Amino acid sequence: KNVSKNRSHPCVMPLEVMKRIIGILPENVVIIDPFMGTGTTGIACLELNRKFIGIEISEEYLKIATERING
Repeated sequence: KNVSKNRSHPCVMPLEVMKRIIGILPENVVIIDPFMGTGTTGIACLELNRKFIGIEISEEYLKIATERING
């Protein structure tokens, strides 16, 4: 269920949930998100000082993710 205020994607993961998931992983791993959507995983990685690789096929979602991540 999309509970995010960001309704630009049909399946937005809440940032706090993603931060909890990433936060339990070792700090030296690279997080890869092959379905990046609007970039929530990338933002969580930046906030937790983790390396991140995001892949998105949709140019529309990639533009949104890039803007969100670059901030």
